[in-house]
Amino acid sequence: MSVSISGKTTVVGVIGDPVSHTLSPPMHNAAFSQLGIDWVYVPFHVRPEFVGAAVRSIPALGLKGFNVTVPHKVAVMEHLDEIDREAQLIGAVNTVVHERGRLIGYNTDGRGFLRSLQRQGGRTVAGANVLILGAGGAAKAIACSAALAGAGRLVIANRTFDKANDLAHMVNEQTGVPADAVELDGSCRVGSRLAEALGEADIVVQTTSVGMYPRHDVPPIVDVTRLKREAFVCDIVYRPRETSLIRAAKTHGCDVLTGEGMLAYQGAIALELWTGLDAPDELMLQTLINLLAAEAAAV
Repeated sequence: MSVSISGKTTVVGVIGDPVSHTLSPPMHNAAFSQLGIDWVYVPFHVRPEFVGAAVRSIPALGLKGFNVTVPHKVAVMEHLDEIDREAQLIGAVNTVVHERGRLIGYNTDGRGFLRSLQRQGGRTVAGANVLILGAGGAAKAIACSAALAGAGRLVIANRTFDKANDLAHMVNEQTGVPADAVELDGSCRVGSRLAEALGEADIVVQTTSVGMYPRHDVPPIVDVTRLKREAFVCDIVYRPRETSLIRAAKTHGCDVLTGEGMLAYQGAIALELWTGLDAPDELMLQTLINLLAAEAAAV
């Protein structure tokens, strides 16, 4: 795909350290091409000590905005003029929009997962009992977005119980959605709180790095035989697309959702915030799937 640059081209991009691995430029540039707009998306390698300078340069350079990836999602917040409520709850920003000299921060990660859940999985969290495995940044984004979208109950399972408990308490306090914490001990022994949570879950979301390439040849993070067969199992890992958890859940008879959709749809929502247009999100998803397939074939 060729990208045409003119004197009128609007520039957006992504800042991170490192950033050479990002799959976002092909997704966004394919979308801009389909929309027929003179925009381009580029990566910016920004070291931590330059985050403030990079953010302050946005209005001067006339960029419309940018995505933020690790390790800058928290550090960028102090340099913004306004932060969306959902991003405030999550405590991290992954998208910045430049509006007439003001920089506004959003977090589209959780909403990207929910859009993937609905469009790829045909499910919503409304009224559902949602079990989230992990309590890191992705878990926090998904927990907050799920609560704001009307989840019936959240359970956070994490190896460090206190971290899960802190997240559950915050979600309950800030949104009013019932939220509990359990220890993710791996044994799933009969009668344990984790086994009970698995048995009650309508939707399970795996948010840790367990199963991610190159350490992908590992057992599933939980015993899927504790799940109801009608439970819906999601893994946000997308390298590889089909993790050991996804394979085990399919064998158990559960419907599943792989991780590439969250990445594609969070990018689509960012594009909509920048442009005010409906993103061609299915094109962005297919572009990402093609990129991942090419990566896998090259290994």
